[in-house]
Amino acid sequence: MNREELLVVTGATGGLGKSVCHYFARLALQNAQFRPVFCCRNPEKGESLCEEIVRSGLPRERFSLLLADLSNKEGVRSLVAQLVALGAPVRYLVNNAASMFASYCQNEEGIEMNMAVNFFAPALLAEMMVPHLASGASVVNVLSVTRKGHAIGENFLAGDESRYSRLENYSQSKLALSIFTADMAARYPGLRINGVDPGVMNTAMLRMEKWYDSLADLLFRPFTRRPEDSLPAVIHACEVVDGTSGHVFTAHRHFAIERKIAENPFRQVIRDTIESNI
Repeated sequence: MNREELLVVTGATGGLGKSVCHYFARLALQNAQFRPVFCCRNPEKGESLCEEIVRSGLPRERFSLLLADLSNKEGVRSLVAQLVALGAPVRYLVNNAASMFASYCQNEEGIEMNMAVNFFAPALLAEMMVPHLASGASVVNVLSVTRKGHAIGENFLAGDESRYSRLENYSQSKLALSIFTADMAARYPGLRINGVDPGVMNTAMLRMEKWYDSLADLLFRPFTRRPEDSLPAVIHACEVVDGTSGHVFTAHRHFAIERKIAENPFRQVIRDTIESNI
């Protein structure tokens, strides 16, 4: 009898996350060995997602909903404990949960919130789950094209309130996750650890909460991607069979994480930051 394997996605109730959930549900319908695991913060949205998945044809007993607040270390630890308690190795781990904060704020550990949610949590979750991954498992971190246009400094975790910029701090957090993805891929050659660049998606996150947001709706949103348009990149990153690791996947191609990112001077600092919190 084949052993059950988990298909895990965080940020399950968001735009891309929900598309990934339906993809995992389809895989489970094709192969009873797979058990999708949907991770989110809001229980009401989580239950609504479960009803949607059941309507798609996958019985409720065939998948799991786990609740966790991934804005702090304890939330990550709680999710790891819940995943381990399911008693099965993880085949796919898609780190999709992300946010963009309108103003400067820190979590209780003193980490700026963009950095906490978009870098620290997915990196720590991936590292802590390594002993619980199936052989040749895929870890997929959702990155951003904005990783290319910014830099991080010594105080990258806490940030600088006086220089806070919603887009810049978000971009820095995605850069940090990109650096970590390249480093983790190099450290675990038996796994497939890749990033996904979904493009600019038309989701709730794309709200600047400024006077010009109405202009963005009129002029910018028509050119953004629907979340389901970005799903092929996630599918390709999950299902890669040639051992490709340390790459960025888009809907149509994949390529090695940019050298200036993979060899960023803060690579060791980022690794140490995660390993010291395990």
